[in-house]
This record gives sequence, structure tokens and C-alpha cells, in this order.
Amino acid sequence: MTDRISRSHRRPLTVTPPHSRGASQHGPAVHRFDPPRPDLTRPDLPHAHRLGRTRARVTTTTRTPTFVAAATLAVLLPLAGLAAPAQAASAGIVRAATASASTTGVPSGTTLRVHNGDLNITQAGTVISGLDIRGLVKINAINVTIKNSIIRGRSVSAPAALVNNLGGRSGLKIIDSELYPSMPSPDINGIYGYNFTLTRVDIHGVIDGVHVTGGNVTIANSWLHGNLHYASDPNQGGKPSHDDSIQIQKGSNIKVYGSTLSGSHNAGVQITQDTGDVSNFSFTNNFADGGACTINVAQKSYGPIYGTVVTDNKFGRNTRVANCAIISPSTTKISTARNYYTPDSQPVTVHAG
Repeated sequence: MTDRISRSHRRPLTVTPPHSRGASQHGPAVHRFDPPRPDLTRPDLPHAHRLGRTRARVTTTTRTPTFVAAATLAVLLPLAGLAAPAQAASAGIVRAATASASTTGVPSGTTLRVHNGDLNITQAGTVISGLDIRGLVKINAINVTIKNSIIRGRSVSAPAALVNNLGGRSGLKIIDSELYPSMPSPDINGIYGYNFTLTRVDIHGVIDGVHVTGGNVTIANSWLHGNLHYASDPNQGGKPSHDDSIQIQKGSNIKVYGSTLSGSHNAGVQITQDTGDVSNFSFTNNFADGGACTINVAQKSYGPIYGTVVTDNKFGRNTRVANCAIISPSTTKISTARNYYTPDSQPVTVHAG
């Protein structure tokens, strides 16, 4: 499969050398402000602020790292922090009301080893654990697990993601990890592809946190926040960035639950149907805020989206369109129940779009 994502809503990108893509070309980057979120279990405290990041900083070993550019794991398996085919069971998924700084990312007390360079994973069942990855990760094998790790990426001059599963290799799991680029760019996203599960993952400082291009995707108990946003984005023809917490181009069996989404400029969840049908999408037990409308459904030429469920969620009111938690064409029937705004507990209704 060709490594690309649809950009039918964006102008074609002209790739230029890194030195010519300075701040003067597209203006300074701004990390979206995550608005204060009330304690969802305390409606009597409408001004309660989200707890700060309480997990202790992970430590990085001071050993001089080995530089490996675009290495394959067939070569890297002896490297500390990488294990051959999975031997430990992956962490279980526990449903939770919301996710936050204290419940996502690398657990406190974890020591990370620096790995400089890209990882191209080619061995089935590979487990990556306890790494601070200063490069991009490409999945070219089934049943890969990444856990207790930070993926920081590198400088890019064309659209890229910190984790690339555009090939849809099945069984990809990312657990208790953080995706946060050390070099912000209009081209950098969190993860794109399909056939993956994110559990307790902290994704921030990217344009799109999760970019779904196919089916069988689960986002559980994860924190997607603080999107990167440019007032003049070269991928939008000089207009503002089109950043989403989650963008879904096509696919079936896509689940988001127990997660917190905030800080996006366009949408918390943007269903585009840019490249195919979307069906059987569920969004349950989440806190979601931001965007013009937080959940934005577009049918385009593929028609109504079937099997859409949005239930038991809390929505913030920090949307550019007032009181717009969900917008959808009337021909897409959404099963909704027990969705409320915070802090006033007013019921959410679907806007016709």
C-alpha cells in the first residue's frame, strides 16, 4: 500500500528543503490551550480545574545512545528495550469515566533508554518497552506492541506521523505511552492507519492526534489534547490548521471510550468519509471539548453513516459554534443517550448539518 493519507480537503503540498520551511513561511506554532475542565464527579464545583500532570517524570539513562537511522528491528533486537515476539500479555483495558495526566502516558518510575533514529518494525510479535524514541516508528509486521515509551519523532518536511500503520498491520497495540513531537511542524501527526488499539496513551502537540484510514480501531482511556495549530498552515493553503483530535476517513468498528479529548481547533472527532464508508462508530464514556463542533459528521458522496452510537459522554462548551457538541446530517441516524454538557448538566442535542 502506498504510504499516504487522503488530503482531498487540503491543497497539494509542495515539499521543500527543511531550511526553507522557517517560521516566516507559515507563522509561529501555537499549542492549543486546554481549557479548565471541571471535576466531572463534583457538579457542585463548576470552577474546579483539571488536575495537573501527577505522574512523576520518567528518567532517561545517561549512556551515550547508538545512532541508528531507519533501522529494522531484525537488526535492533539485541538493543536494550526491545524484545522479540511478545511474551508478556498486554495490559487489560479498564473502562473509566475520563483519562487525564495522572492516568496516561509512561508510568512514574519508568527508566527510558534513548533510541536515536527511525524504527521500521519488520518482525511479527515485536515488543518495544521502555524506550525514548527520537525518530518515527513505521509498522511493517503484525502483532506489534509498544508500551511504556515516548515517541518524539524528528524533523520532517512532508506529511508524517509519529507512528505509521498505513499498511494496516493487524494487532498493533500502544499502551501506557506518550506521543509528543520534539520538533513541531505543520506536517506532524500522532498516529495514522488502522487495525490498532491505543490504551492509556497521551497524545499532544500534533496536528491530528489520531488519523484513521480503515477499520478495527480502539482508543481506550487515552488523553488527546493540546493540538498544534498554525494561523497560516501550508497544508491548508495558508489558512488556519485543520487540526482534529481524531479524524476518520473510512472504516468500520471504530471505538472511543473512557478518553479525554480537548484543545483541537477543527473538531474533537471529524468523520470525513474522504476515502470510503464509515460505519459502526461508537463514542462512549468520554469527556470531549473543543473544535467548531466537537463531533462533526460529514457524509460526502458515500451517504449516511450507519451504526453510529454516542452515549454517556460529558461535553464542554468551548466550541466556536455555541452549544455544538454534535453536528451531523439528518440522514445519518445517531443513537444518543445520556450526553450532557458540563458544568450545568444540560442535555446535548444533535445539530443538523
